[in-house]
Amino acid sequence: MRISLRLKLALLSLLLLLFPLLGMRLNSTLKNSLIISQKDTLNFTAQAVAAALTNRSDLFDREQFHALNQSRDLYLFQLSNIIQLDGNLEDWQPELDQAEQFGREHLISSEESYLPQTLTFRHLAGKQDKYLYAFFDVQDDQVIYRSRNSLRLDRSDHLQIVIEDQKGQHSYLISPYEPGWINAFLMPDSPIKFPVSEQRIQGAWKQKSGGYLLELRIPLDLLGNKLAFTVADVDEEQERSVRVLIGTANLAENQEPGWLLGTSKPIEDILRSLDRPYARIRVVDQNRRIRAQVGSLRNPESLPADADQFAQLMRQVSELLRPLYRFFTTQFAAEVQIQDQASQPTELALQGIPEGLAGKHSLIKYLMDNSQTEVMAAIVPLHEGDKVIAAVVVEQTTNSILAFSKRMIEETIILSMLAFLFGGGVFFYFAYRLSGRIRKLRDQAASAITSDGHIRSAARPIKRSGDEIGDLGRTLDAMLDQLQQQIEHREKMADNLEHEMRTPLAGVAASLKNLKQEQMRLQESPSRQIMEYIRWAERDVQRLEGLLTSIREAASLKNALLLDSKEPLDLAKAVSMWLEHGWKLAFSGVDFLYQPPEQEVMVEVDPVRLHQALDKLVENAVSFHVAETPVELRLEQQADTVSMQVINQGPTIEPAWQQQIFNSMTSHRPLKDDRPHMGLGLYIVRTILEHHGGKVSVRNLEDGRSGVVFSITLPKEK
Repeated sequence: MRISLRLKLALLSLLLLLFPLLGMRLNSTLKNSLIISQKDTLNFTAQAVAAALTNRSDLFDREQFHALNQSRDLYLFQLSNIIQLDGNLEDWQPELDQAEQFGREHLISSEESYLPQTLTFRHLAGKQDKYLYAFFDVQDDQVIYRSRNSLRLDRSDHLQIVIEDQKGQHSYLISPYEPGWINAFLMPDSPIKFPVSEQRIQGAWKQKSGGYLLELRIPLDLLGNKLAFTVADVDEEQERSVRVLIGTANLAENQEPGWLLGTSKPIEDILRSLDRPYARIRVVDQNRRIRAQVGSLRNPESLPADADQFAQLMRQVSELLRPLYRFFTTQFAAEVQIQDQASQPTELALQGIPEGLAGKHSLIKYLMDNSQTEVMAAIVPLHEGDKVIAAVVVEQTTNSILAFSKRMIEETIILSMLAFLFGGGVFFYFAYRLSGRIRKLRDQAASAITSDGHIRSAARPIKRSGDEIGDLGRTLDAMLDQLQQQIEHREKMADNLEHEMRTPLAGVAASLKNLKQEQMRLQESPSRQIMEYIRWAERDVQRLEGLLTSIREAASLKNALLLDSKEPLDLAKAVSMWLEHGWKLAFSGVDFLYQPPEQEVMVEVDPVRLHQALDKLVENAVSFHVAETPVELRLEQQADTVSMQVINQGPTIEPAWQQQIFNSMTSHRPLKDDRPHMGLGLYIVRTILEHHGGKVSVRNLEDGRSGVVFSITLPKEK
């Protein structure tokens, strides 16, 4: 597999990805350190709050933190909306969700086996301005109203209100004749006295399917420290006996109502002095109810969008890369506005609250309702002497840490992408530049040598640069210099060889001639053996003269071609003439196949030189052809060119040699004959054809026969 230099450097640029990985690792370490620091801070704050409230008996007595009972104590919520006594619960939102369900667990008495459909109710009490408001959403299978012929208030479905203050307990009953506006009646201490209407306790009774809904308003100055509600169910129209009693406190067993509790303003004032930014502090009593709360979980407001142009740009880039960030960041509700909760005595159902009320410290994490905002809470017990009376809860979201971590990851990704693009671009440009120089050097080196083996001076490699590629170019240039010298020496060697050998060869020929004449003069009948030796020597001298002649022709061919003149020639007739009067006579034992074209095939050439080139091709085909197989000549013309093929059956030429055999002094002859061969014939053919604007090539037969095809191409006469 070939891998280019540019690809290698591109793969090398992937090492830049180590930088964002290191950034991610650093961010993770910093995030863990910040979370540990936040845990320590929350623990310290919770312990400081607990220390500020510890052993303050007077405060906890006044705020009723002692002797609490979840089954009878009532908690007053601060109502958010103005309550209209109309029998509708829409205006009780959002506190309506805190309403408590009363049923079997709060059963006071029942004549028969209790069934849930007999009587259950949902109840919530709250305060607004100077009044206590309460509603009772009662499920009753049969509603019985007070009879107009009876003075008894307890012989119908009714609500009992028990208030305890410093003067004692006071009992009120609400038992209407029909749905509508209602008032309570103060029940007398003695049976012989009549109930007295209490106009200050007002409400609305609204009947509904499967029961009724009751809304009340009681002045706060009428209340004491304790309060209890009891709902009575009467099902028989004639008998009118109370069958089921369900209440907030079992007065028969406890003999007293439950505490009327709410959030503590004095404790909240103390907590405000210890408040820390973006944290919420709560105090939870033994009933797990929130009795004091200050602070907020909201994060600081973000800067305006146009406060910093760089930040605005980063924000826009972050929006584009948001799908990528999801793979590296923890999702949290950074965009969700966390609503501040009012200080309400709601039940706090956190995992560590029971441990805190048992005297143990704990640190927990939980998700808010949006399931993406994580809150960390430190829970510390609040002591009064050796007794735990409450727990302190300090909470803070991890959004600030997650936002900081997310921002670091986003900036790391953005900067890494910029660095990767810039660094990768530099690497790619460097690779492109480097590979371009190498390719240019390769192309220059390849084009410096012509097809005939000569060196082009104009295409020599550039050698100006001082780096390793420049060194390589200079090395190639030196190699080409040496190769040029070798080529020039080889070209001159043939001429020098012919010149140096011609004189001694002429002397040898003259000596042989004189020897032969002397032998004939001395002996009328010379020795037959001696005369045979002289003839062999004369034949070898002739062969050497032939070789020297070929060498001289090849060495002087290019210069001679410059002196030749071209003329129009009908190649079809010329080939026919050369075949009949030359090749067939010279090679009488060889069959030739040639079908001349019917029309003229005109080319502009030197007829003598073209004849010389074709002589070499035909001679080459005859010397390699297999006996009793013909040598084929084919002449064809195209739109602008004329081609001729010389085909012989015989040995093939290896593809690696098909270009080299046209070089000077190159021979590839597996067959030997008596004719001298120095590898100059095909070189002469190529030189002549290139001088005439043509070319020559060779290929093996592809029709199933073994042999070769030499093809020449010449331009047509213009």
